[in-house]
Amino acid sequence: QMLRLHLPDPPVDSEEENEEEAAEGAAAQSSHSSIPMDAEHVELVKRTMASVKLPTLGIPAWANQISEEQWKDVVQRTLQARQS
Repeated sequence: QMLRLHLPDPPVDSEEENEEEAAEGAAAQSSHSSIPMDAEHVELVKRTMASVKLPTLGIPAWANQISEEQWKDVVQRTLQARQS
């Protein structure tokens, strides 16, 4: 809010959502164990991700006017406010 940014309220957890998340987590865990991630695969993923470029058209104007440290500070204060 210091930068006049509106951050949405965090979602309200429900039992149904928690059950779905648990099921998704179990599915991810089982698929995760089937993916070989030796050093060669890790390097392949790193090289592939290094060449990924996100479109700049989707970046809001305010995001180009704030430093990474300022953004981290805003996020940290927002999280602290929500926890208290």
